[in-house]
Amino acid sequence: MEKNITNEIERLRKILNNVPVGIEVYDNRGYLLDINQRGLEIFGVSDLSLVVGISILDNPNLPKQVLSNISTFLSLSDHYRPSFSNQYLSQSFLYEYSFNRVKSEKYYNTKFSDKIICISAKLEFYFNEKGEFENLLIVFSDETEKFKEQVELKKFKLMFDNISEFGKVGIMEENVSEDTFMANDQWYENFGVSKDVEKTIDSIYRNLSKEDVIWLKSNYKKISLGRIPFNAIEEKQMKVISKDKFKWIKCVFNSYKNEFGNIIILGSSIDVTEFVEATQKALASDRLKTKFLENITHEIHTPLNAIVGFSQLIVDAEDNEDKEEYKKIILENSDTIIQLVNNILDYSKLEAGVTGVEKSEFDICALIYDLFESFKIRNTKNIEYRIIKNNESIIVYSDKTKINNILNYLLNNAFKFTDKGYIEIEIREEEEEILFSIEDSGKGISPVEQEKIFERFYKIDEHSQGSGLGLPIAQKLVKLLGGDLNIKSELGKGTKFSFSIKKRL
Repeated sequence: MEKNITNEIERLRKILNNVPVGIEVYDNRGYLLDINQRGLEIFGVSDLSLVVGISILDNPNLPKQVLSNISTFLSLSDHYRPSFSNQYLSQSFLYEYSFNRVKSEKYYNTKFSDKIICISAKLEFYFNEKGEFENLLIVFSDETEKFKEQVELKKFKLMFDNISEFGKVGIMEENVSEDTFMANDQWYENFGVSKDVEKTIDSIYRNLSKEDVIWLKSNYKKISLGRIPFNAIEEKQMKVISKDKFKWIKCVFNSYKNEFGNIIILGSSIDVTEFVEATQKALASDRLKTKFLENITHEIHTPLNAIVGFSQLIVDAEDNEDKEEYKKIILENSDTIIQLVNNILDYSKLEAGVTGVEKSEFDICALIYDLFESFKIRNTKNIEYRIIKNNESIIVYSDKTKINNILNYLLNNAFKFTDKGYIEIEIREEEEEILFSIEDSGKGISPVEQEKIFERFYKIDEHSQGSGLGLPIAQKLVKLLGGDLNIKSELGKGTKFSFSIKKRL
């Protein structure tokens, strides 16, 4: 009988020494009785005799809460131990095992030093047939490599999530064979749907244009029928329309067969709206520049022809009156060219931010009177000029030249598009501000054109004189003086520009 028991114990020991996990066996007081071969290897112990008899409560690496619960368990009577162990000691736990701690606290001798491993452990309690506690077992394994992989995976996932969020990159995987779909939050965000949406093409991509949905369905069908070679990359820029707004999403799709023969589609999507809009603006800007050069060529060509032509006539003319008339025409056309060049230079300086403010004290009412007089002299139309003011003299401390230019641009615009009726300028002095408005009874500006009127090089009438820079310059000058230029207009009823400046800059 005793021999059979000895044989059975030896058989069990061989089994324990060959299992891939470590096993420690403690007595009912918490002292180590045995440890299997794998356990010795994990802890770097050459012989069982070096560790037999150590107390589990002296283990410097076990979590403090686990040690506290084991201590409490050992102090209880057998009656309370089963329920306590089930409640507080039945869960697996993961902890850091430092061999430096083992050596510094002289727990036992180990061949390892300056090494830290990650241990996954589970406590088991053995009670005999009488319900008496006899042994505490710790089943454990070295999870260091697995833990490192999990840490690296978490780091990669965090990094990927950050890149995805920052770059607005959506990722999806669809198993066509098993009809499963997975995607990150950004994929749903890019297509303007909730991640709880039904996982079908019609639901996930319901905000796409009809043409894009047809393209998707057609390619899905070709993939499932094997008409598109696996590992072939399909790219598509799609238009997403959501909440009366639209954005551009660029998608890249790839398909392959996994190890089970299932057809898998991988997709990535990125919001390229800003890039597309910037490209469109750049193209529009290029078109405007081309148009501007055409306009400038035309605008300079006309007065230049007049200058050349009348210069020749003035040489050949004998009548003094004719000479004076020709001189007047030459001077007027010279002024036109100079004004065009000045407009271009002024706008370039404003764009570059190199235009300064020169302050002085002056009467704004006198400035307006002088401007109106110059326009009256040039008036060949049936136009009435009006000035409305709440004070005879309004003294300001500002940039006289820039205010003069603003009013000149606005009056010139009113004069250009008003053939009859009136041009009215109103100036009103407030406590801290001066309010201006220039109103005309001209042909007016449509709502669509009002949105473009302050764009550089834009001209309402392509055949009218000018570079299309007057109003953009006026707007920039007003902003330079701390105000805003506004427009109110109605087709056939005229236009009103208004702005304000500070009395003292």
